[in-house]
Amino acid sequence: MDPWVQGQLDQWSKYPATIPANGEALAQDRGGPGSVPGLHLRLRIGKQAGQWTMEEPTVGFYLMRKIHGRKVNRLLGDRRIMSVESARKQARELLEKLNQGEDPLVERRRAAEAEKLRTLTYREALEAFLEQSPSLTKGTRKKYRESFVTFRDVADEPLTYFTPVRVKRIHEERSKESKARADQDMRVLRLVWNWARENYQTTEGEAVLGANPVSVALNRRRAGQTGWNRVPRKESTIPRAQLPDWFQALYELREQGDITEARRVSCLLLEALALTGLRFNELARLPWSQVDLKRGLLTIPDESSKNRRALTRPITRRVREILKQTGSSEGFIFPGRREGKPLNNCRKLQMELQERTGLWVIPHDLRRVWTSAASRASIPAVVIKRLLNHMSHAEEVTEGYIRLGLDELLDYSQTIEDTILGDAGLLTPRTTDGRLADLLAGFSEDEKQRLLLDLTRRQLGEGEE
Repeated sequence: MDPWVQGQLDQWSKYPATIPANGEALAQDRGGPGSVPGLHLRLRIGKQAGQWTMEEPTVGFYLMRKIHGRKVNRLLGDRRIMSVESARKQARELLEKLNQGEDPLVERRRAAEAEKLRTLTYREALEAFLEQSPSLTKGTRKKYRESFVTFRDVADEPLTYFTPVRVKRIHEERSKESKARADQDMRVLRLVWNWARENYQTTEGEAVLGANPVSVALNRRRAGQTGWNRVPRKESTIPRAQLPDWFQALYELREQGDITEARRVSCLLLEALALTGLRFNELARLPWSQVDLKRGLLTIPDESSKNRRALTRPITRRVREILKQTGSSEGFIFPGRREGKPLNNCRKLQMELQERTGLWVIPHDLRRVWTSAASRASIPAVVIKRLLNHMSHAEEVTEGYIRLGLDELLDYSQTIEDTILGDAGLLTPRTTDGRLADLLAGFSEDEKQRLLLDLTRRQLGEGEE
């Protein structure tokens, strides 16, 4: 054992109070002309049962120096197997490389990180992305995981397996089954690749992955080659001329004597979707705590909204009646078959409606029914976007200055509802008395009393004149 090490241990044994808090001591290389600046011998002791122990101390050679403004602290070797001459030689070589901007440790880390990424599979990368994206909805997570169908034979291959040539081949094979799914799943691969490229980098911030193979394979069309399938956006809806048939079939099914409660609630939900334009999960999972019938408002919380932005909508006349008919007063407005759970789908009802009308209508088609009616009623585009909770593009600066009050939104919403019900043959011309009755239905007893008092005062004042 080196005399310095033995002397230091003897001192600490005799005077435990002199032991540093980290249990370490350093001796700098000052051995004459052959010494290396920054070379140190470091002694470290540990604890047993909370007490310092001099048994089995660790002694090693370290290079500790500031180079190019950065502190360097590198282990060169264990003193038990490395001589002073070897430590000095290794320290000089390391200093020379560091002064030239080369760092063996960083290079080893890069190699290790590159190797780690080379073994990161598509499945692992997607699950890691989902784990670090808590804001994604359950439906979005499910859709992303459905990409395993397209990549069923290669999901456990490393990301580096996906070259542009292979991506193009997989896309073409999947397109034979479903062009829409082929494009969708390639977008998921593109997303996961970009995420991995951003998150799996060297310590210097350099990307290990190269250009995205999906973009290379599909974005640029070359002679004789095809790219994305460019699947047209879905435009399915209920034709205006068939709205009476669809609503009549919906009402008939709801009024059947042997109908189950879940089926009755499903009928109410589909009608509410057609009259509000809301997304299925936004309305189906809406709890009573987000509804204020007295003020005539319902709020889609940000966690239920597709774009994570809360939406407050006025309640129209028919929608108010639907909410009162759902049979629930707490929990979810549209309760499902399982206690405490909302309706999760209306597929059986959709099939029955198809048998009666010949129309296969999914819940999102009803959003297009509402939007089409809004267009026919000449509702301003900014109002439609506001009621649908669509995000405005950044360049649409003028929209940022338009602030719509809830009263205005109610008028527009009621116009759209009346347009749909009118096209369905369900809206009779409203008399003045009928409109007053509708207004009074939304008033509390106190509000009715105040209105009655105000009207009486006006009538008495006119009589005195």
